[in-house]
Amino acid sequence: MRLDERQVAEVVGVISVSELRVWVSEGWVRPASGGGGQKFDETDVARIRLVCELRESLGLEEDAVPLVLSLIDQLHGLRGELKALAGAIDDQPEDIRDRVRGAYEARMRPRG
Repeated sequence: MRLDERQVAEVVGVISVSELRVWVSEGWVRPASGGGGQKFDETDVARIRLVCELRESLGLEEDAVPLVLSLIDQLHGLRGELKALAGAIDDQPEDIRDRVRGAYEARMRPRG
């Protein structure tokens, strides 16, 4: 699904095209650009809905939005890295996996 600004405003329902343009200029949303102008995919629409939720339902001030989005982006990136690391560990022989698991568990134990 690729939507233009007007379609996104209609689908989301609580944002105007002009407000969406501000969000894009602020870098809150980064749609793909091409010969037909900016196109928004499912991820963009989900991010727009998230910003709407943060602003409307949770009352987040405009100047706090970039910080919250940055933290969410960092968490998402770390999740991807952890998934890749877990996959790399799973690809190892069983004895190596057991050693890594033991080392991890030892580091996670509370120190007293």
